[in-house]
Amino acid sequence: MSFSALILAGGQSRRMGQDKAELRLGKLSLLQHMQQLAQQAGASQILLSRNQPGTTYIQDLRPGQGPLAGIAAALPYCTEPVLLVLPIDLPLLNASSLQLLMPGENEQAVCFRDWPLPLALRPDPKLALLIEQQLDAGERSVKALLAKLRCTVRPAPAAELFNTNTPAEWQQCLSTLQQAAVLEEPCHD
Repeated sequence: MSFSALILAGGQSRRMGQDKAELRLGKLSLLQHMQQLAQQAGASQILLSRNQPGTTYIQDLRPGQGPLAGIAAALPYCTEPVLLVLPIDLPLLNASSLQLLMPGENEQAVCFRDWPLPLALRPDPKLALLIEQQLDAGERSVKALLAKLRCTVRPAPAAELFNTNTPAEWQQCLSTLQQAAVLEEPCHD
């Protein structure tokens, strides 16, 4: 299935104390890592919601309104029948898990149990209108949108859904990745 990916990297990173998108994960920034992940998952188009200067970024039309504002701003740029929405702060996700979010023929939205993001949506004018109406009403909740869309919920790959919002969580994430790398190294006898 052909799909676009949207990486949400427009937040203020207050709890982290620095721009999460610029955190280093090996040789890559977290933004580059998430772009690579979207590509590995099969995205034919990668959109970047980032409230920073630059022609490659989509700016929120409603600054400070959270992920829904980023999704709303990106919808006009989406060229594929499915939009996979990835938050910048879930670096342990893998491509095969993201494939589980691809919606079936009659599904408007798909997410993991207890996690509103990441998610897959079918972008269309009705979705854009629904998001705009929700934001106009002061409702910024992704969960509320998913309820309106009767979102399909899939079992969550728990170990991958580790949110990194603080320096301590980021260090825990790096430690988890280092342990996984050690386990994957071949044994030399």
